[in-house]
Amino acid sequence: MMSNICENGLKPLLEDCEAAAAIDDHECDEDEEEKEQQQQEKRRRECGFDDASASSSSSSSCKSKLDLLESFDNGSIIISSSTLQSDMQTILNVVNLYVGVGLLSLGYAFRLGGWICVVVLAVLSIMFAYSAKLICWSFDKIPVGMVPSYPNLGFTAFGNPGHWLVMLMGVAEFFGASCMCLIIVWQSIEMLLPPGPWCFLRRTCISSRDAVVIGSPLIMLPAIWIRTFSRLTSISISGILSSLILIAVVVTAFALDPTREAVHDPSSSVHKAVNWAHLPIATGILIVSLSGHAGLPSLRRSMKNPQNFNFCLNLAFLAMFLLYATMAGFSYFYFGQATQVLVTENLNKASGVTGFVLLRLGCFSITINEVITVLVALSAYSTIPALIYVAAELIVDIISHPSSSHHRHPGFVDLLARTIILALAYIVSYLAYHVLGSVESIVGGVCSVSVSLLLPAVFYYKLHEQEMSFVKKSCVLGICALGIICLLGIATINILELSNIIKL
Repeated sequence: MMSNICENGLKPLLEDCEAAAAIDDHECDEDEEEKEQQQQEKRRRECGFDDASASSSSSSSCKSKLDLLESFDNGSIIISSSTLQSDMQTILNVVNLYVGVGLLSLGYAFRLGGWICVVVLAVLSIMFAYSAKLICWSFDKIPVGMVPSYPNLGFTAFGNPGHWLVMLMGVAEFFGASCMCLIIVWQSIEMLLPPGPWCFLRRTCISSRDAVVIGSPLIMLPAIWIRTFSRLTSISISGILSSLILIAVVVTAFALDPTREAVHDPSSSVHKAVNWAHLPIATGILIVSLSGHAGLPSLRRSMKNPQNFNFCLNLAFLAMFLLYATMAGFSYFYFGQATQVLVTENLNKASGVTGFVLLRLGCFSITINEVITVLVALSAYSTIPALIYVAAELIVDIISHPSSSHHRHPGFVDLLARTIILALAYIVSYLAYHVLGSVESIVGGVCSVSVSLLLPAVFYYKLHEQEMSFVKKSCVLGICALGIICLLGIATINILELSNIIKL
């Protein structure tokens, strides 16, 4: 899998895993394909994948990131049989599910870890592509009649402890991602405002950061109070489109200023091959952009040819690696050790495209770096309501009976839960405003590793233990071991880093 990324790295090991699965007495290819197709048909009928549901389904076969986020707990995306996805649509939807605001900090991750992060990113892409397959294969073990959701996968594997573990880790991941997106929105808006304090009532002055934080609830509260999840799609921004534009701007900045004269920072020409001390933090930031596995089973169930899903998944992760490597590589090569946590801060302050006017109307002008900053803010803003929604739904499910939460019409309790979670996210984000890199690393290294790497491997091993060959067992256990190492290592380094910052 992803052979073009790492010809001589983990490819032989993963090929052995898949080959072992193919020749195993209990997992022959023909039997698996036939079994998978039968299970997919059952899932489609169970979740409403028939022509009769067309009146309530989307007219497009493309899934929004918001719908896929909801499938973490809900499990079912209603679609008619006439709008099943092609292989290309599945690839695009997978890429759109993963690519988001984490792209902004990839250059900073390379600054922390050095050029060795290219290899780390390749290895992580292979590992997460494989764990993505594990979670999809594990979903096939969920009993027919049970909602195919991630918490129910945990229940199928380990009963109530597995169910609650998934719920709690899901809340942690979605809450952490909400804090990350809030900080990005605030910092992006602050970049667009004139510097200096904001004064009112003559003697009362506040910083531009505080002004943004105080004013932002005016746009955040209406978004999280939308009463049905499907309406959130109207404020969703395409991750692929905005990401491609951002990459194009960074590449253009370097092309226009290859000698870095516009950067005005001598450290921009300084690059490191490896920085072992900060490599764990960099790894956590890289993992943020590779997490999102819980939405994949819904994508597979909505394919015309679900037997092609593994191939589509390989191509999607290859495409993501190329996008991420291009963005991180050009950002780090151009800005060097001056690369900021958000590359948009570099583009706004000093770069080859800073101040380039796209539109001028009299004394009013719009520059390209302002347009990019607005796109970033909108992308992060459009993601927050979905994250808050799912986190609130998970908490309500934990408090109340889980079966009563699916497909219910949001009421006062749901809206109250969303409001409380947003308030808590505001407090945490305000305190962590200047340590966004650590926030991303912790979310990636702890929450994302748990939800998208460690748990899929553990669940798969538990559900397929009697069917796996020795080689495949070794592969899955190896993923578990690497997941635990990443989780403990990244968490420890980030805690030490934050403690040093607090002391200062």
